[in-house]
Amino acid sequence: MTILHDAMWQAPRELSGVKSRKRAVFEIPLGSMDAASNAGIHRVSGLKVSLESRISALGSGGRVAVELLLGRPLKGQVHRHEELQVAHLSSNLAGDEATVGEHLEAVKSILETRPQVVVLDSQGNASWTAAFQMLLQAKEALRGFRGAIVLVVDEESEAIKEMCSQRWRQGGSWLWQEPIKQDLTIVEDVLNATKTDELEQMLQKVRELSAEAFFGEDSVEKSGSRGWSLCLLVDQAACDASRFCGFMCYQLSAKNSEFHIARIAVIARSRGKGYGKHFMQWALEKCSFLPRSTCAWISLSALDEAVPFYEHFGFTDMTCDDLDDDKHIQTWMELKNISVPHIGMGRMGRPEGRSAD
Repeated sequence: MTILHDAMWQAPRELSGVKSRKRAVFEIPLGSMDAASNAGIHRVSGLKVSLESRISALGSGGRVAVELLLGRPLKGQVHRHEELQVAHLSSNLAGDEATVGEHLEAVKSILETRPQVVVLDSQGNASWTAAFQMLLQAKEALRGFRGAIVLVVDEESEAIKEMCSQRWRQGGSWLWQEPIKQDLTIVEDVLNATKTDELEQMLQKVRELSAEAFFGEDSVEKSGSRGWSLCLLVDQAACDASRFCGFMCYQLSAKNSEFHIARIAVIARSRGKGYGKHFMQWALEKCSFLPRSTCAWISLSALDEAVPFYEHFGFTDMTCDDLDDDKHIQTWMELKNISVPHIGMGRMGRPEGRSAD
């Protein structure tokens, strides 16, 4: 149909002061919600939209994120360009009785207003589903649009993964944004795992990283002596020699009902790629599925330069120290755990019935 021609996706209206398509026009660094009315979501962290964004809003969590984009209030930090126009393309535009052609005409009419962000929602009746698929199949038109596109879906097909680079999803009591195309796996409790040559090589990399770059110690030996769980971050897409990306040490204390993150380290070639964030999201999601009787608090001792990173997840400085003191290097931080223990846990600390991506 000619209605799906590239001209349908007109250039968005300019936004004052926005000269780069990489600049955020909508962002929630950190916020909180009433979990009872949001499928168990209590905290929102790191949502961001720029004009070049292609985002998959996945499942019920993704729909909550879209509601926030459309203006739903929450407690916390929300940055939205005052001129931002978001078009929500759904079956409601033309109504439940509309034909495929009528749905597409309604979409065309909305796009003529030249919004900067377009939300394309898959949910609807058979005629809207057909219209959605036709819009999705016009790949070059979607890629060429100079504004942001958010695709709201219950499952990510290969076409969605091909189109989008980021996703919004629920992780336990959290709602956050993450890359789609990273092929990362966290291998937990490796000290008790069956030893292989590759595992021994990775443990040696942990020793080298912890001794040379960070802590002046052998974190493998220290984990064993202190009863820490040692986890490895592995890039499944890399060859054997470069699969190791970093490690985390943690301890879950039944006595104190506390999950303590003792160490996080990422190798130099992987820094700046969001791998530290990946570790934190994994740990916080894992904690959210533990009852408060088991995990009431999450704690860590942050290097001073890393304090802002942990604050983005809601951690609070629990000391009265002077951070400007030249001798001060670490800050004790804590975060209250918000549990959703009614959902069972599957492999790798993820809820059962949800893909491990």
